[in-house]
Amino acid sequence: MKVAARLSRQRKSLPKERKYMAQTKDLSLEIKRFIKAPRDRVYAAWTDPEQLRQWFGPEKVQTRDLVADVRIGGTFRWDLTNPEGEKMTCRGEYRELQPDRKIVFTWQWQDDEDWESHSSVVTVELTDAGGGTELRLIHEQLPNVQSRDGHTGGWNSALDKLEKFVGK
Repeated sequence: MKVAARLSRQRKSLPKERKYMAQTKDLSLEIKRFIKAPRDRVYAAWTDPEQLRQWFGPEKVQTRDLVADVRIGGTFRWDLTNPEGEKMTCRGEYRELQPDRKIVFTWQWQDDEDWESHSSVVTVELTDAGGGTELRLIHEQLPNVQSRDGHTGGWNSALDKLEKFVGK
């Protein structure tokens, strides 16, 4: 029996709350990255709006505007043009800020039916590691598998840009 079929059958037999946990895990992503820069430098790149504008977003995506009020309860808005030329906007709110250690914010695309009445949560954790910083990015509560997969590629590309930016 194929693994996917077996997992599907097992998931169907799970109690309702365990199905939800399995589905929630399926709609999350986690990326770990070692960055050759000190934690305070990486944190500043995420929290200083001027620095954020210089690297944020995947390759081939043009940032038209990025406004970030980086404080608990503060909001951000990222206006971009995707590689296909479509104008898009993402909004969020900062939920937790631990200087040089952790950033938590909500993430919601505007004008996308998958995101109507839906918001996800992004957590960025920073720890010292061998002369640099280990960055752990967790994006939870995505609306579907396609969104999870797309965001995995997008975040990996953005983190490539972050590595180059803080390595200057």
